[in-house]
Amino acid sequence: MAGNFPRPRGRAGKAAVLATALLPALAAAACASGSGSVQADDGTIVIGMDQDTSGGAAAYAGIVGKTIKDAVAEVNDKGGIGGKKLKLIVKSDDNDATKAPTVVRQLLSQGAQAIIMNSGGQSVLQVQALLKQQKVPAIAPVNITPGIGDGPNSAYTYSLANPTEDFGKVYAEAFTKAGYKRLALFKDDSASIAGMEKALMTPIKEAGIQVVATETAPVDTSDVTAQVTRIKQAKPDAMLVAALGGQMEVLVHNTTHQLIPDADRFSLASIGNQPDLWKQAKPGALDKLVFVGSITQENEKTAALAKFLSGKRGGAVSVTAYDAQAYDAIGMLAKAIEQAGSKPDGEAINTGLEKVSGYPSSFGQKGYTLSFKPGKHSGTDGLCGLILMQFENSQPGRQWPVYQPACG
Repeated sequence: MAGNFPRPRGRAGKAAVLATALLPALAAAACASGSGSVQADDGTIVIGMDQDTSGGAAAYAGIVGKTIKDAVAEVNDKGGIGGKKLKLIVKSDDNDATKAPTVVRQLLSQGAQAIIMNSGGQSVLQVQALLKQQKVPAIAPVNITPGIGDGPNSAYTYSLANPTEDFGKVYAEAFTKAGYKRLALFKDDSASIAGMEKALMTPIKEAGIQVVATETAPVDTSDVTAQVTRIKQAKPDAMLVAALGGQMEVLVHNTTHQLIPDADRFSLASIGNQPDLWKQAKPGALDKLVFVGSITQENEKTAALAKFLSGKRGGAVSVTAYDAQAYDAIGMLAKAIEQAGSKPDGEAINTGLEKVSGYPSSFGQKGYTLSFKPGKHSGTDGLCGLILMQFENSQPGRQWPVYQPACG
């Protein structure tokens, strides 16, 4: 089955016992993840991660965070970088962009020399000025919000996933190839989706495709019957769902399957990269759904990542684009730290990131690479970081036969 690997059937449990008499230093050390007993000193390099744990981005941030920790542990297991171990410190902004600067300041105060932004795209944009002021780089592995890696304020922020504009270009060509003329848009009310809507929809509209209905629902909604009914009345040729995933998107597909069973549906990346959600869909609700994927077994780096994660987690693993982008973020950051020399600080690491080029990607089509350089902080080296995948039997199945983006 193209683009999908078996999932583990169990989840390892864990227990933690905290004593109230612990010394403050030991309590602080407990914030480190994926780095064993490494302490913050001259022999370590501190990486901070802002991870949404309870907001609208939590559904995918948890996947990213787990692989970030595994990738950091792998670096440390191999001896670190230049003899220095990585120490990962994690805090959450709860997908609230107004909290992001405070969280990043807390990470910087604990010695972070680089940041992983694992929250909503608006959180990344909110901290760009702070990162530039402090001269500390941040990588957003999965965010596709415009301006993170290619905007005027991106001097210290980097992105790996293809940006929203690329999604729009691919769907514009796909819808044209399929002969769709009338499109319905269903979106959630998150700040992240609002921030990317223009970049997503502009190429589609410029291709001559008419948007005949636009409906919105809260990310925590429990009923979308009214919105789907209005879409049905608009009689679109196809329906595009722009959402962060989570239970809200499953609800949209369940309701649409019930009320408009013959509707051709398309989605962004989220639903295809959140395996725990698939079982929440009603029988047949996801079948034939096409989403923007980035995973294929034809990419040797993807297969290698599956093998690594399976060994790390003690069972077969379903590799998602979020896993691959998280893993590559640490890989490219490690390359940058090597470039930074024996005393890597934020500014030196930023300069090092701008020298990482032609990095073999763990996602995308075979041979796909990632590159940074001054003025280009969006890692994508072309549209073939994207693959249109189709659900079959309630899980990603084959590549969509109607259209695939070309490399080059």
